Amino acid sequence: MHSIFTISNNRYLASIIVAALLLLTGSCVLLSWHAPKLFAAIYPYATLMAYNTAIAFIACGFGLISIIASKHLLLVACSSILLAIAILTLLDLIAGVDIDTTNWFVIFLAEPPVRSQPISPATSSTLLLASLALLCARYTQGNFTVVSSLICLMIIFIALAAVIGQGFGIFPTFTWLGIKMAPQTAAGLFAFAGAMLSLRYSAAIQAFNRLNFFSRLTTGFIFMSLLFIGIGSIGLLQINSVAAISQKLYQGPLQTNNAALRIKGYVSRLNRAIKDVAVSPSLAEEHNIPQLLEQTGVNLQREIAVIQLDPSSGNYVATLIDEFNQWQQLIVHTHKQLQAGDTETYQQIALTQSQEKAFVLEALCDEILQLAQKQMQQLNADAVDTKNHAGNLMLVVISGFLMMGILVSGLITRSLNWQLQKIRTAMQAIAEGNSDVAIPFHDHPHEIGDMAKTLTVFSQYVDERKKNAQILEQHQHELEQSNRQLALTNKELETFAYVASHDLKSPLRGIAQLSSWIDEDLEEKEFAEVAKHTQMLRNRILRMEKLLDDMLIFYRAGKTDGNISRIDVAHMARELFDIQNTKAGLRLELGDNLPVFDSLSTPFEQILRNLFSNAIKHHDSDEGIIRIEARRLNNNFYEVSVIDDGPGIPAKFQERVFGMFQTLKPRDEMEGSGMGLALIKKIVETYGGKISVHSNGRGCRFTFTWPHTIKGKQDHD
Repeated sequence: MHSIFTISNNRYLASIIVAALLLLTGSCVLLSWHAPKLFAAIYPYATLMAYNTAIAFIACGFGLISIIASKHLLLVACSSILLAIAILTLLDLIAGVDIDTTNWFVIFLAEPPVRSQPISPATSSTLLLASLALLCARYTQGNFTVVSSLICLMIIFIALAAVIGQGFGIFPTFTWLGIKMAPQTAAGLFAFAGAMLSLRYSAAIQAFNRLNFFSRLTTGFIFMSLLFIGIGSIGLLQINSVAAISQKLYQGPLQTNNAALRIKGYVSRLNRAIKDVAVSPSLAEEHNIPQLLEQTGVNLQREIAVIQLDPSSGNYVATLIDEFNQWQQLIVHTHKQLQAGDTETYQQIALTQSQEKAFVLEALCDEILQLAQKQMQQLNADAVDTKNHAGNLMLVVISGFLMMGILVSGLITRSLNWQLQKIRTAMQAIAEGNSDVAIPFHDHPHEIGDMAKTLTVFSQYVDERKKNAQILEQHQHELEQSNRQLALTNKELETFAYVASHDLKSPLRGIAQLSSWIDEDLEEKEFAEVAKHTQMLRNRILRMEKLLDDMLIFYRAGKTDGNISRIDVAHMARELFDIQNTKAGLRLELGDNLPVFDSLSTPFEQILRNLFSNAIKHHDSDEGIIRIEARRLNNNFYEVSVIDDGPGIPAKFQERVFGMFQTLKPRDEMEGSGMGLALIKKIVETYGGKISVHSNGRGCRFTFTWPHTIKGKQDHD
């Protein structure tokens, strides 16, 4: 075998360049850590990359070289190094195992490092994928090349998201445990995954083309499902960030603010009593200055303990205590003058020196209040930024998810159509009497291989044209069936993306509304409502998690698959309405004798969820009624109706509302994709039911039928 540095094949050139860059980058970073004075010019920049990341870059570089040179032992060693770095870091940062992966290398340094740079958990997760990709890349053909290529695509997706997020600032990408994936790390991992993909792309395509139809569709579905799980996790991280900021606001500067206000009130009350006695000494017994002073001191100690919990208030606390002690001594002294009958001296001190001390204490409280209010304003700004970032994030990742869905479906379609076209061309040639035509895919297993072998038989027995024609017609029919099935499957992949986009909006809208309420409560200082709204925020997050899980289970199983479970229509309606209702004045009414029956819960819940969302979103008033009714229609179906007292739907638009992407108002006036009612109609008709809308003037009634029983898989042509 020729040396890997003697380039005889251009397809290795790009991978060798990437490997060299990874080795050079990792080596320069390690040298900077070990010899900071020698590399003083680049030390501040080079050490932005963690020590462990530099080792990982070197392992990635040698891993690419081992693939090109077919050195399996070196490949396994590089994969093991990446796996060890990834697992140990994740155990340290996430599981809390005391391994100290950030500083383990310090013993090898000549002097302590200037900074302690931990590896990002997001980077560790990506290195775990890189380790698996290297391990699978030891196989030059077969299904492992498909797995390796898909993992590389996921690494590229993550790295690209990191570069876009941090390079353009549209959202705080991969800020996990307060540690970001560095842009140079993302760029290096992107290049590594691209080089890996270039080395195994051809073999992966060949292996993918050898899979049967179902395995290809399953591979694409699993890949999209993993991306969907990642998108949901990122969205939940952003939502949790808003909740954490709200909790921090409640526990930190808000408590300091309240404590400072109370101290100011205690000082003001004591000062007012001292002035009253100075003006009218006969009030001395009534005000009881010593007792009020003692009570004020106890109250100040309690409130100062609260303020001391805020580290930024430390300087003010010491000054506050010292000034109060001086004021306390002054008050005791003046009170003794009053008791001795020296009213004039008491009045002079009480109205001058005592007032000055009170003013100083109030000024200190004002400074603490200003500091706390600045912190609250900053936290509010952080919450708003996080909310905006979450919106940008979901827009970007959903757009990316749609693009990836179209790309995956296009690849699957192209793979199948290309092979089918080759088979069809051979079929036509044989049908025209050309028995010497080359039969493609003869060595392939499964359906394509079976078709190719069948064509071989056709070519060997061309004289039996009638029999061959019948067999050819049968196989053409099978091909058409496969094409129709492929078209349906592609449509289901696109529908899955639209369902995710549509059904996630309503819970997110409720969470955004709660965030706005919290902001309004804080501005109006209605602090008692903050805890309640924060709890509601957490509840909606948990419910949203359940929504994501249910949607994923449903679409993974297929449109007519799933577990039969008990459906309590009244209980389900109350839960769905509570999740989606963003208008305090809207209320739900339950009809009499709502049924309880066994059926597929997820599609039925999705219908009710979309109908409630539609009624709430389009209601033109902050107060109103949404009602659900149900009755047994016959021995086969239930009839369920959702009624609202909103603006209604004109008769000429009542059929239009069930079309895809149809909205009655411009999109800048009413947010919506126009998919909700179209999806409902599709689900209802999938299970043999019908849906209709009735509106005469104000108010609207949507009615659909649902079968009493569903027996596992059903065929719906």
